[in-house]
Amino acid sequence: MKRFLFALLFSVVCISASETVQAQSNPSVEELQQFFNGQQLLVTYREGEAVYGTYYFLEIHYCPNGYYGLYGNTVKQTVLGNEQRSNWQEYGNWKVINQNGLNGIHYVSLQGTQQFFPIYKLENGDMFIREGVSIVKQGQAICN
Repeated sequence: MKRFLFALLFSVVCISASETVQAQSNPSVEELQQFFNGQQLLVTYREGEAVYGTYYFLEIHYCPNGYYGLYGNTVKQTVLGNEQRSNWQEYGNWKVINQNGLNGIHYVSLQGTQQFFPIYKLENGDMFIREGVSIVKQGQAICN
């Protein structure tokens, strides 16, 4: 589940699948660095069905020194009409790199998990990884 969460941390909503496939390009390392560096982002998405799926809300702080902090919340509706909620935190280091010809974000969590996720740029300038995920800049990252 955490691998999936990492992939979703850096996604942008796209209006339609056909538009995404036709109008995406791989942004430069410099563009990605500028987009994420020092920013606080709110990422939201859903896994599963509309009624009984799990909703994710991720607040991510990308510090200029390469450190990240993720504060996650989930909400799930049960069959009996109750809500199940959970919260977690995760920390580590991030950097923008080129891997196999694609530019993206490389993460190393404090637990040692390493992941790379290519990021694409849409024609309108938004960054994108997959459908159904929204990302909203919330201002400056809170860093120590």
